[in-house]
Amino acid sequence: MKFILEHTITETFLKRVKSTPEQVAFRYKPQGPMGPGKWMDVSFAQFYGECQEFSRGLMALDVQRGDRIALFSNTRYEWSLSDMAILGAGAVTVPIYASSTSEDACYILKHSEAKVLIVENARNLLRLFETEGMETPESSAVKSIILLDPPGKSEAKQLEKCPNFQFLNFNEVKERGHENTKIPPSRFVDHLGKAKRGDVLTICYTSGTTGIPKGVVLTHQNLMSVISDCVKVLGKHINPKKEVILSFLPFSHILGKVESMTIYAVGWQQVFAEGPDRLLSNLQEIKPTILFAVPRTFEKAYQLIRSSVRDSSFVTRELFRWAYDIGTEYAAVTEQEGKPTKTLLLSYLLAKSLVFGKVAQRFGGRLRFSICGGAPLPKELGEFFRNAGFLILEGYGLTETCAPVTLNTPERVRFGSVGRPLPDVTIKIEKDGEILLRSAKVFREYYKMPEETAEALQNGQHKWFHTGDIGSIDEDGYLHITDRKKDLIVTSAGKNIAPQKIENLVKTHTLINQFVVLGDRRNYLTALVTLEREQIIRYANEHHILFSEYSELVKNPRIVTRIQRIVDAINKRLAGYETIKKFAILPNEFTIQSGELSPSLKVRRRFIHDKYSSVLDSLYRENSPGGTHATRYTQ
Repeated sequence: MKFILEHTITETFLKRVKSTPEQVAFRYKPQGPMGPGKWMDVSFAQFYGECQEFSRGLMALDVQRGDRIALFSNTRYEWSLSDMAILGAGAVTVPIYASSTSEDACYILKHSEAKVLIVENARNLLRLFETEGMETPESSAVKSIILLDPPGKSEAKQLEKCPNFQFLNFNEVKERGHENTKIPPSRFVDHLGKAKRGDVLTICYTSGTTGIPKGVVLTHQNLMSVISDCVKVLGKHINPKKEVILSFLPFSHILGKVESMTIYAVGWQQVFAEGPDRLLSNLQEIKPTILFAVPRTFEKAYQLIRSSVRDSSFVTRELFRWAYDIGTEYAAVTEQEGKPTKTLLLSYLLAKSLVFGKVAQRFGGRLRFSICGGAPLPKELGEFFRNAGFLILEGYGLTETCAPVTLNTPERVRFGSVGRPLPDVTIKIEKDGEILLRSAKVFREYYKMPEETAEALQNGQHKWFHTGDIGSIDEDGYLHITDRKKDLIVTSAGKNIAPQKIENLVKTHTLINQFVVLGDRRNYLTALVTLEREQIIRYANEHHILFSEYSELVKNPRIVTRIQRIVDAINKRLAGYETIKKFAILPNEFTIQSGELSPSLKVRRRFIHDKYSSVLDSLYRENSPGGTHATRYTQ
């Protein structure tokens, strides 16, 4: 059987286990006191057995049908196991980003009324206890805390100071489930098999770019609609027996959630990356055929490639420039369904052999396509990696739509767009440009937020969902995203400007890390800029720019002038009212911990505006000088 698509994800899982029990489903490296071990292979049947044990262990902790269980961890094998075990106990998974601030994590725990907290390690758990209001069980519904990794000696002593909670480690819960004689093994399969399409699958909290996180209630129907539609449009490009997926996206992110569950429908092999610092070596070792990724993955790879080329010999630099130009010309011809000349075709094949083939090897050499979402992908990056031999299939979706509602496909790719609607999806554009959706993928409600639910799902759940995104549909049916409705900048002259359009133009520059455009109700646009620390230090050393501290370096006039040239080049591609008139270089990058980014790495524009108000005010003073933040007029 090629694909399995039942009414619920749990039925799909049970049928997958029955259909291909001995097939290797997962590979991972167990973490231990001596560091990562060897790759472990887990068949679908073995996975089922472990899920059943852990699930019965949860039932022994008095987990009842409908209870919420929070899962606060990075992506790893135990995440997938815990998720299915939670469903097997009749409960609902509440994912929490491992990168969440302790305040956000505590808010989600309290708001969801989670009964059990599964947390990756004692370090993250102790972070929560430092937050006001998490010292006792009475401050939340949490009664039991399960640690995926056992605590060290010092951490165990710290946890002893919190005697009101029941602490267990992952293996202890599995052992309880294995030895439990009061709860029959059949209860696990009964819960999985009796789930209905409309039953709650998960409550995924949005990362809160404009306010407090909202709990998005998603059902089995929502997820199965996404998986079914993806199989319809991508199925002929997937061979379940040969596909290898390298998983590194947070499974707390909705795209990661879909990735984590698609294995049961498709039956491919899922390998868990060892972590961000090991991703490049894992790509080389595992040689994945398909990736789920976000644009930042490819932006970083592209910047590393450009930096490597820049440090190479003159011949190598010229060869790369020639190959890039040939690839661009070839893409322009084939994108219009034209036929390249023999000279262009031979040149492209040579460029692919000498240059682009080496790029493909950085991703393992077998990658055919990547499903990409979460942020806009610069068009030139899509074209560059297509020349390297694999496609980045950009899509569009929200937590509220259980991930993609539009998607580019291998035979229908339009870089710069987020693809065409999936089969079950209907889209219309309001007069103000807002994207409205109707689909079985649309969420049920915001948990315990009826007013916000009514605002988003006007005229009822199965009517139009107001996405809050601005976009347009071209003559061929491809959707183009402009910006978030709440992020649109309206200048004092009444001009409506989409900041993401401008910010996307900067993403391929190797010296710039983050670039945030601001200027709402002002008479011109400004930008706050952070730099790629390693790249800018290397640039300074190459150009003999002396400095003692990094904060001093970013204020250096020669560095400011270099960034000025990049801004000037961007401005030439913009209408006059869209150009950046002044910018400030900040000494520290925006992070989740410092509040400028959401856990899904989206820019919190309003927070940034308020936090750096004094810097911004200086950019809007007449004849404002340089100074501590290296402000600068543009030409």
